[in-house]
Amino acid sequence: MDDRFELIRSFVVVAQKLSFVEAADSLQIDPSALSRRIRRLEKRLGVRLFNRNTRRVRLTEAGILYLSHSQEVLAKLDQADALVSHLSAEPRGLLRVTLPVVFGQRQIAPVLPEFLDRYPQINLDLSFTDRFVDVLEESIDVAIRIGQLQDSQLVVRRLAPNRRVLCASPTYLQKYGSPQTPKELEQHSCLNFSRLATGDIWHLSRQNQRIAVPVKGKLRADNAEALYQAVLGGCGIALLATYIAGDPLRTGRLKTVLDDWKVPTTDIFAVSGVGQYTPSKTQVFVDFLVERFRPTPDWDNVTETDTQCHVP
Repeated sequence: MDDRFELIRSFVVVAQKLSFVEAADSLQIDPSALSRRIRRLEKRLGVRLFNRNTRRVRLTEAGILYLSHSQEVLAKLDQADALVSHLSAEPRGLLRVTLPVVFGQRQIAPVLPEFLDRYPQINLDLSFTDRFVDVLEESIDVAIRIGQLQDSQLVVRRLAPNRRVLCASPTYLQKYGSPQTPKELEQHSCLNFSRLATGDIWHLSRQNQRIAVPVKGKLRADNAEALYQAVLGGCGIALLATYIAGDPLRTGRLKTVLDDWKVPTTDIFAVSGVGQYTPSKTQVFVDFLVERFRPTPDWDNVTETDTQCHVP
């Protein structure tokens, strides 16, 4: 007899991915086996759940209705599993985590071997993406988010500050000089992050002063790693998070400018689902990140004298 919950879970994954190949990869089964599961479920229900051809997969009206109830059933089943597994001394199971691309690659990925060594019964399924991920809709255990959070019923833990600095390479500053006032940024090539909420405006503050500086330059990008590489290459001045710029600031490959002026600081959070009980696998993962990043994350261990540029 078919495992009904296995069929339902397979259906939910396909509905979330809208791709049999991606869903099969996530479930670690062959796509043909996944197709057979869906056909068995459709035969059991007596309805077609997907319209599919060689190019795309779409939910039918019945599929949309079945998905909303299936996700609720699976969430309750996962909660029941978590409650029982809590009796075990060792956290275990599959932990689904979504992370911002650059922060995840630079700061989370390097510490994961230590986490997996500490908790050998936990398996990680990581998704690196800069899009907003709905934790509940996409069955995510933990989402790492940077910036302001919308009000919600989700469980939130602050991991670290997201401090940002204005910086450039010594080569660029030797050639073009270092701006002495925010206004002088308008005369420089300023490399901007195209997803910045304020657009091509940089907001700086000093004591009670506030200033908005319109910037332009040779490059805009929606990827912070691309901006970082351009700054290292001497293309201009950029507003970079210290989780990217920390190491080159320490070694002198980058220098900060306008050190008297500060950029608004946001925060880095771990977000997990609602409920009276947090699964132990989720709890230990978030606790591990808090342990690694507090009180001061490694990337912020940069002294002012290390980073300041003294180019006239």
